[in-house]
Amino acid sequence: MSEDDRAVRILRTLPDEPPAPSTVDVARTMAEGRRRRRARRWSGGVALAAVTAVAAGGGTVAVSAMRTEPAPVPRPAASTAASTAVAAPVPLPRNCQVTLLPSRGIRKALVTAGDPSGRYLAGRIYPGDGPSQTVIWKDGKLLPAVSMEGADASWEDINSSGLAVGTSFDGDQQQAFTIAPPFSVDAVTRLPGGRAVAAAVNDAGVIVGQLGDPFTDGVPARWASPTAGAEKLPLPAGYPRGAAKAIDEDGTVAGLVSRGRERLGTGYLWQPDGTGRLIPRPDAGGEKADFFWPESISDGVVYGRAGRDSADGSSREFASYAYTIATGAFRKLPVDLGPPALGATNGRVLGVRGISDVVVVAGDQVVKLPRYHGMKEYVVSAFSADGKVAAGYTTDTDETEGVANRPVRWNCGG
Repeated sequence: MSEDDRAVRILRTLPDEPPAPSTVDVARTMAEGRRRRRARRWSGGVALAAVTAVAAGGGTVAVSAMRTEPAPVPRPAASTAASTAVAAPVPLPRNCQVTLLPSRGIRKALVTAGDPSGRYLAGRIYPGDGPSQTVIWKDGKLLPAVSMEGADASWEDINSSGLAVGTSFDGDQQQAFTIAPPFSVDAVTRLPGGRAVAAAVNDAGVIVGQLGDPFTDGVPARWASPTAGAEKLPLPAGYPRGAAKAIDEDGTVAGLVSRGRERLGTGYLWQPDGTGRLIPRPDAGGEKADFFWPESISDGVVYGRAGRDSADGSSREFASYAYTIATGAFRKLPVDLGPPALGATNGRVLGVRGISDVVVVAGDQVVKLPRYHGMKEYVVSAFSADGKVAAGYTTDTDETEGVANRPVRWNCGG
């Protein structure tokens, strides 16, 4: 195994902040520039200190002693519920099938986002004779959509009407774009606001993300529509930086806020009435977590990971949780998922256990989805609102091809 391939295997399991699946082919990105790759994977959050060793998702990560962390996050007065709650019965997915998505005959491709209806998917293909291109699928068919301009371009979210939002680079500057049907040349539009990241969009067309440099002055932002001006979301006292990461259909925004340039972020909610509050940290094993990182939001429930550092700062443990906004209660998922944990409105949660098992959590049950043609390593990036359609890509590494990205979709009949 080459050193680059070994690095790919390590980086696939690295729990970045903010937590999100890597949508960059690492081997190709190394050639495009280390600085750009670093900013791409950590955009909207705060880089962790140097990582010295990594275990699979949900496990323990060894970090350098050069660690800083925020002061204890106060639990909001409204959140007095216990840190665990009894989950309502969730239907099990049934008759799930996996298929390869078309990619114009190009072997290397991946899925970066999906819409709530399960009809639209967005992704990227890697022609051997040119730079990567962004693409859109509808009902499993690849559309003749124009590609986003810029380097490392990626559609990060898409809504049920086909409005996609994403980010690319112009040199070292991030720029945010949208595209909408009919996906023609004129359909790709840059979001107002200058240097920006577009992270998510809901079915009302409201977009959220970040303005500014994620390493120095990045702040959470909201666009009421693709043509509206950028609005900075308010930050709590003592937290000068932050990023909006996900938006619910009612307009509730989940994201991260940070105390300083090299300090860990923790979860925050901006509610539709304009108020905001820190997401409390769950209790696990009698001890409070050091932080909670939101990864998705669906029907008033935030899904993500809580983390706690060892006393000597040499390791970090993660656990997956669902946080119900209305009650302020956490429910620990029966299995720990590598980022991201994607929730559906019926309570199902899609994720990857370790790096090999794509699973759907339904209440206390864990259903393993089928693998595609022997591929053993996956990232998930899309889950429909009804929990019946999932999508992602393989990340297997072999000696002849390097990183074998295959865009795949799972359909479940029930």
